[in-house]
Amino acid sequence: MDKLYLAICDDDAGILSVVSGAIISTFRKHGITAEVELFRRPRDLERRMQEQEFELLFLDIDMPGMDGITFAKKLRASNSRTDIIFVSSREDKVFDALRTNPGGFIRKSRFLEDAPAVIAQWMKNRPREERAQLVIQNRDKTVAVPLDTILYIEGNDKAQLLHAANQPEPIPVRRSMADLEEALSPKGFLRIHKGYLVNYKFIRRLENTDAVLTNGERIPLSRRRVQEIRTRYLELMQDGRTVIL
Repeated sequence: MDKLYLAICDDDAGILSVVSGAIISTFRKHGITAEVELFRRPRDLERRMQEQEFELLFLDIDMPGMDGITFAKKLRASNSRTDIIFVSSREDKVFDALRTNPGGFIRKSRFLEDAPAVIAQWMKNRPREERAQLVIQNRDKTVAVPLDTILYIEGNDKAQLLHAANQPEPIPVRRSMADLEEALSPKGFLRIHKGYLVNYKFIRRLENTDAVLTNGERIPLSRRRVQEIRTRYLELMQDGRTVIL
């Protein structure tokens, strides 16, 4: 069964419970297991998205601090590929919501009627592109890890350690760092240190001695190659349609 990572954000805990159950059930009818995380505030969701990629968000509009439409605009400005479906009682805001190019709008007042049709339409329009994966063949099992979830690979004596979102423990990889660098460099991975191969998408900034990742971790930079690493990082950012000022 296909798996989908999604988040629901609504400041009403009761609504979160009802909505999440109905959404999980609806996706199951489409043959999809929905892995759902629940949030009461957009800022909490925003922080979580620095380390976890969601394919789809269900957003309320009226929320304290940052409303759903403002959050959606920030997401679009960052070139995020995450889709959005609004779930709101603010039907007067539907045209404002549509300016963020969402995948649908579900009225809370008619949630059970709207949700199946909106989700079915989203499924119809869902990109069918296969996610690139790294297939790891270890002695006891074979594991496929989507490349866009890999934060970094850490050098280790017996096996390299792959750190990925959704994985509580690193995955051992019984290949040399040189082999991994050769395979993954064309996919946007940077050998920033002899012991670290990092996915550029998870680098928040490069400092003089460290790379700071989106989850707050610090990875050491090779002092001899700082300028070379910075140049390559900027090239990757530009290739990814990020505007460098």
